Amino acid sequence: MGDQLVDFLRGRRQQGTNQETDWVGKKDAWVRSVDRLYRLVEEMLRDSIAAEDVRLRRLDTEVTEDLVGTYSIPVLELTIGKERVEFRPKGITVIGASGRVDISGERDRVTLLRDQPDANSEWTMILQRVPALKTAPLDRKSLTYALERVMLPLP
Repeated sequence: MGDQLVDFLRGRRQQGTNQETDWVGKKDAWVRSVDRLYRLVEEMLRDSIAAEDVRLRRLDTEVTEDLVGTYSIPVLELTIGKERVEFRPKGITVIGASGRVDISGERDRVTLLRDQPDANSEWTMILQRVPALKTAPLDRKSLTYALERVMLPLP
């Protein structure tokens, strides 16, 4: 009679060696999806950019992740008056999603999650974590919510 623990662990080890992950491919798809996210945000802000209410700038940053290594990816910076809001990629090794970008301002931070592992996936915004997780697709309404939440309130 075999030892169940030994059999279980052997099976897991063998399963792990049979499933190689293409981390370079995942990273490349991640960088492309972040670029598409920024283009979507720019499109949503097009009228405000044209009116010079919002200025945009992209800056390169380096992210280091286990299994993926260190890679370069852009940060999107919005300047609205004297306030700055950053869209900063956190990585692709995220539980329950295939990527995370944080929107940060002077007041708070909001998280965006990439829903699917493919490069054409949609983005979801976390509206609330507790007592129950609430999310919404990234659109003009949820972007407005995020900006209101991360920016300082008006006097």
